[in-house]
Amino acid sequence: MTAFKYQSEIQNLPNCPPANYQQVRIQAFRWVFEDENHSNNFRPPLVISPHRRKDKRFRGNDRMTCAGYALSLFTTLEQAKKRYDFFYVNSPNHFPKSVGTHIAQGLLEEPDGVASKADNSGHFELHEFAETDLKPKFQWLGLAIQEKKYDGNN
Repeated sequence: MTAFKYQSEIQNLPNCPPANYQQVRIQAFRWVFEDENHSNNFRPPLVISPHRRKDKRFRGNDRMTCAGYALSLFTTLEQAKKRYDFFYVNSPNHFPKSVGTHIAQGLLEEPDGVASKADNSGHFELHEFAETDLKPKFQWLGLAIQEKKYDGNN
């Protein structure tokens, strides 16, 4: 069995990663920081903010905790931008500080890890294998959202 990048954090979670996750070869889009060397560009939520494990969303929820150690990615640029826009509208000050302001594109391949199927918004999760380094595989495309002001009507 191949070890995962966050093996020690997920090893006691049942069915983590889920058995239906598979190795894939797919173009993927990810929210990133403008600085390509930012330490959080390819870190999952519970590694970026370990204190979130105590949040209601994760506490006692093995499925959500498992997902918290996976990277969030999207199948198309349009879907990544649309979902970014959705979260940005609801938290314009906090959200970009948490996930970045840009989008990068890269090709995921079988040796990188196991992925979920994409949901209706194009979002999928990737549990990376221990030796995976995604940074060299991704190209920064630009801002996730165009500079515009939200007045509640947009």
